[in-house]
Amino acid sequence: MMFDKQVLQELSTIVGKQHVLTQPEDLVAYSYDGTFTEQRPEAVVRPNTTEQVSQVMQVACRRDVKVVPRGMASGLAAGSIPLEDSIVLDLCRMNRILEIDELNFTTTVEAGVITQDLADAVARKGFFYPPDPSSIKQSTLGGNAACNAGGPRCLKYGVTGDYVLGLTVVLADGRVLRTGGKAIKNVSGYNLTQLFVGSEGTLGVITELVLKLISLPKAARTAKAVFPRLADASRCVNSILTAGITPATIELMDETTIATIEEAMHLGLPLDVEAML
Repeated sequence: MMFDKQVLQELSTIVGKQHVLTQPEDLVAYSYDGTFTEQRPEAVVRPNTTEQVSQVMQVACRRDVKVVPRGMASGLAAGSIPLEDSIVLDLCRMNRILEIDELNFTTTVEAGVITQDLADAVARKGFFYPPDPSSIKQSTLGGNAACNAGGPRCLKYGVTGDYVLGLTVVLADGRVLRTGGKAIKNVSGYNLTQLFVGSEGTLGVITELVLKLISLPKAARTAKAVFPRLADASRCVNSILTAGITPATIELMDETTIATIEEAMHLGLPLDVEAML
């Protein structure tokens, strides 16, 4: 299928001709994510504001065109893989940190902000944004919310959804919905915010987020323990947690993992043990 030129013209009028990509060499870069799945879109549209996203969705709805939202496509769930005869809505231009509210311990960001960039920005003001997906240096906050992403720190701090207080979402017909707010106890009405968290773009396009912050930890320490038997390491984890100690992260590596990492990185890890924490 080739899109009607009128559709492309309408999209170009909204976001600018340079932000509507249709050349094969451009479309290839948008045909895959962190998985091996691949499907080339018909076009890529790169909006810069919520209003532009709304207008794009209105055109798509009126013209019956499928839309797939996309951040940095670092996910491993094929959530940003284009559908056949679809357009990709690339949100990476929407990468502004709109506010760091020091009184309310919140930050308001656009969906295309890189997770690590936000963590660094709030840390400079003494705050901590804990969610740490393995793609933290590449993934976007909109994508994190869409997938409810988490990382090793989820043991102590939880996942992305635990920090999303409010959202701006563009619905399929272009209507703009704002949910939640800065209040921690926001219990009036339906919890629409958490309905969109984890929905992987199927219910609407997340364009802005209000996120909860906490105080930056004053110190962090890393410990390593080795065990002659894997079962001993497992029991140690249970003992730590039942003692009321919750580490920010805790990871168990078996002997195969230890050997593989040592072979690749030469860290001096012990190879005569069954497990390491």
